[in-house]
Amino acid sequence: MKKLLSIFSMITIVMIMVALFPNQSFAHKGALDKLGGHFRNSNCHYLLHKPTKLAKTAKTKAELVSLVKKYSSNKCKNSLTTSKLELEGYKLQTGSSTAKSKPKKSNTSSSAIKLHKKYNATLYKCVDGDTAHFKVNGKVYKTRFLFIDTPESTIKKEPYGKTASKYTCNLLKKAKKIQLETDGKSLYDKYNRLLAWVWVDGKLQQEKITKAGLVKKFYDYGNYKYENKIRTAMTYAKKHHKGMYK
Repeated sequence: MKKLLSIFSMITIVMIMVALFPNQSFAHKGALDKLGGHFRNSNCHYLLHKPTKLAKTAKTKAELVSLVKKYSSNKCKNSLTTSKLELEGYKLQTGSSTAKSKPKKSNTSSSAIKLHKKYNATLYKCVDGDTAHFKVNGKVYKTRFLFIDTPESTIKKEPYGKTASKYTCNLLKKAKKIQLETDGKSLYDKYNRLLAWVWVDGKLQQEKITKAGLVKKFYDYGNYKYENKIRTAMTYAKKHHKGMYK
């Protein structure tokens, strides 16, 4: 009889402790998962008892939720939200990695592109024979090569379009140094593309592709610095039957 009373008393004490302190470690059943925690099945809260190295890679509660959903086999993970996390004193390393990854905005006057200047650039994306995206001072500009017009190869397919695109893209991808030089009366065209002369390893790209016979015509909306070079290159291409002028 005394033994039964003793067992009954212990069960009563445990039930009282669970009711008063539901978040404590004695409330869980089973082993801890790869993150060092487990689910309380009664309400599907996740208790992080002993954070492992894997758990410590999470910088935010949202990242921790993602890890739990990935590594836990408990069905409660499907309804897990940040409000159901119980970290039990553990503090996340909130050294905001997302804030560090955000690119800096280059809206300051010192970084803004101006007319009649030359800028070092890096290739971001090549589009076709006369269009590419370049990064200048941390900002990406969709750039239309000044003065030349190559056959279309994207939406509209024209003869020598792919050839012109391949010619330009290969040169840009292999380039050790790219520079953009602004010219004329406007920085941008009506499609908000930067207008520029493109220098690749010290040589004018517009002149090279024209000389290769891959420019079909010019767009002349004013006086440009290197017009004569390009016209001379076109004369050469036609005379020597280059590219589309064979």
